[in-house]
Amino acid sequence: MKAENLTLEELIRFSEGLVDLHGRRLVIQDLRSLAQFRRDLIEMVGEEQTRRILTRQGFFWGQADAAAMTRIFEWENVLEWLRAGPVLYTLQGMAKAEWNVLDLDEASGRLRIECTCHDCSEADEHIAELGTADQPSCWVLVGYASGYASYCLGKSVYFVEEQCRACGDPFCSALGKDADSWGPEIEPHLPYFHADDILGKIQTLTRQLREREEELAQQRKQPSVPPGVTIGAVEVRSRAFMRVLELAEKVARFDSSLLVTGETGVGKEVLARHIHAKSPRADGPFVAVNCAALPETLLEAELFGHKAGSFTGATRDRVGLFEEANGGTVLLDEIGDVSAAVQLKLLRVLQEKEVVRVGETKPREVDVRVIAATNRNLERAVADNAFREDLFYRLRVFDIEVPPLRERKEDILPLARYFVKLLAGKLGIPDLRLDAICLDYLLEYPWPCNVRELENAMEHAGVLCTEGVILPDDLPPPIAGLRDRLQKVNETASQSLVEVELQHIQRILRQTGGNRARAAEILGIGPSTLYRRLKELRQRRGREPSP
Repeated sequence: MKAENLTLEELIRFSEGLVDLHGRRLVIQDLRSLAQFRRDLIEMVGEEQTRRILTRQGFFWGQADAAAMTRIFEWENVLEWLRAGPVLYTLQGMAKAEWNVLDLDEASGRLRIECTCHDCSEADEHIAELGTADQPSCWVLVGYASGYASYCLGKSVYFVEEQCRACGDPFCSALGKDADSWGPEIEPHLPYFHADDILGKIQTLTRQLREREEELAQQRKQPSVPPGVTIGAVEVRSRAFMRVLELAEKVARFDSSLLVTGETGVGKEVLARHIHAKSPRADGPFVAVNCAALPETLLEAELFGHKAGSFTGATRDRVGLFEEANGGTVLLDEIGDVSAAVQLKLLRVLQEKEVVRVGETKPREVDVRVIAATNRNLERAVADNAFREDLFYRLRVFDIEVPPLRERKEDILPLARYFVKLLAGKLGIPDLRLDAICLDYLLEYPWPCNVRELENAMEHAGVLCTEGVILPDDLPPPIAGLRDRLQKVNETASQSLVEVELQHIQRILRQTGGNRARAAEILGIGPSTLYRRLKELRQRRGREPSP
């Protein structure tokens, strides 16, 4: 990190009732009130004590800013960290500050800096309430510079003001050196800097802020969508899908293009509809097109429209889906399967917000939000020159990956029950329901085709069930077959290792028709070893107590 890259809008967050510098609360203060405060202090405790109070205030402030800078950034070197000091002082409105580092030796801690400030607010304070000064009066400034540099070097650095606008000089300037370089010359100034363990207070504050940042980071990892939220009419229980919904609801508020990825059947279109419903375009149309389902010429006409006579069968002018969706959202499903020509036209829609119908040259403006979806790896397609890189990055302003059903098992049963309710009306079976014995089957099955496969499985079972009760035998064979596999697992779980090994060897012998040489080859042992192992296992089984 370089000091020149610091900007106000990236460092400080402004919101109603709060000005925040990465965990440190700031306050915007009126200059005249500060001037009055300085005057009151001088009248109550005298100029010497006022100088001490304000210098210590600046010293603490400078150390706090230096600590914040090392907590937020990784600096290229100590010099860049030092250079961030005057930048911060300037950004916070105190003066236009510049530091000229004349000498820096990190090994010995030797430092010599010239500090120059134009339009110093502290000088303005003094002049406004006390008039022209007879000695330099920017006490907060020298305290800040001293505290900041001391924290960076890990040893005492002191600034002494040599020119001050409050004294009639054209600008304020101070010289800063480490304590050893100052020698006895700094001794008259030391009482203004001394305070009770300022460094310890800064280190404690830094530790507390880091702990708070870690706590907030952990909170951010947790989905902010409350448990029991629904998408459509389906309750969402899994944290994995809650995180997807949290991101979806954030991006829904904006018109940025969005790429939804995930395996076949995970519900990418359902998520796209949810985003549309949560967006400012919710009252506009939602238009979805499966780009893989149409040949190139038809897809072009479908998306962009066409003029009568532009191709065989085009008997009249037709409005394309982008024009149809004006004011709403277009979902381009299976975007990874579109041709290079269509990709180029899609790029124009995203860049220029206009379409040209097939057979025409006149562009037509469209106002749509584009959501693309795919189960393909588009980054790999870009690397293989199968997909335009510029289009890829235009589409993927945001990327939301929908996790497969096997990674959000908590959502399986709510989805299954939702589909059963839908099917009750569709199949004309008002009391259609799942029997409890089916639940383990549904939870154990890996669902390679995800939500779409679950929906089809429920319809399969609903059609075959008797008296409106879905039993395991009504489920599709791959799912219903889990019963035998689950029973075998349960049986194996109650067997000893001896019994399991013996059954495995016997199974291989049955497969080879009793050919021990072939069985030994499959098992990776010699025939004599197989004979001895069988004999040993049978003897040990005979000695085992019955379960």
